[in-house]
Amino acid sequence: MKCTDLLLQDHKVILRALDVLQQMAKRVEKHQPLEHDDVEAFLRFLRSFGDDYHQCKEESALFPELRRVLRSPEGPVERMLFEHDQERSLVEAVEDALFTKNGPEFVHFAHRLIDMLRDHIRKEDHILFQMIERSLSSEQDEKIVSEFEKFIFDPASMSEFRKLEWKYMRKVA
Repeated sequence: MKCTDLLLQDHKVILRALDVLQQMAKRVEKHQPLEHDDVEAFLRFLRSFGDDYHQCKEESALFPELRRVLRSPEGPVERMLFEHDQERSLVEAVEDALFTKNGPEFVHFAHRLIDMLRDHIRKEDHILFQMIERSLSSEQDEKIVSEFEKFIFDPASMSEFRKLEWKYMRKVA
């Protein structure tokens, strides 16, 4: 399996998580109850899967190799890293709004995070990954996949996310 295939699988999980966040924001917009613990669990999942697992694979294994191949100081890798930092800031803003019990800010930052991450994933899936497949040799790809295998995601966190997904998405379907 190619490194881009593995990242595409991660993106599918992140997009599902964004659907959950969207439902949480809709509840707040409609003045419906939203359990504080659910949002905390969601943010833990987003940080552990989206940042500590997925983005770290990109930043530690893929991007350094891609930089060597592209030899571009201000290219797509830097743009993706910039967006990763913006995403982290938006996660913090969502968390701050949660802890200050500011519903309108929670909704605002949740929507910004959702829009930004969906756009980021679209760019990676349809632009960056095509560039990667054209630029990396099979040996380089295998090296990156081998590096990816060093990153472990806690299955308990995925189980916690699936509970949230079931709770917030079953009423939508």
